[in-house]
Amino acid sequence: MDLNLAGKHALVCGGSEGIGRAAAFELASLGASVTVLARREDALQAVVDALPNNGTQRHGLLVADIAATDALHAAASALAANTPVHILINNTGGPPGGPAHSAAVEAYLDAFHKHLVANQALLQAVL
Repeated sequence: MDLNLAGKHALVCGGSEGIGRAAAFELASLGASVTVLARREDALQAVVDALPNNGTQRHGLLVADIAATDALHAAASALAANTPVHILINNTGGPPGGPAHSAAVEAYLDAFHKHLVANQALLQAVL
């Protein structure tokens, strides 16, 4: 498939490593400008520096904690006010791996907050 994302801006959560980093690279290779979001600025900067860039793309980073919903909303709102977000990748860790029956309820509540509540805050911020 030939997908051209030139002129589009993507916000990729959990963009410092793993699936988020891979998504950021793929979106950049398709021509999108990418902002990666995570807690560690140094790791984010390394990703931004390594992203493919055709010379017209403007990659950036946003340091934020998915668990801090109000601060996340404020940071994403400020980003979207300057650069509209066309693509939102909601990616963060889930409950720890292992058998579901032995996982603590708190681990699922934390994942629920990170995946659903934080994504709602992000969605409201970028629209």
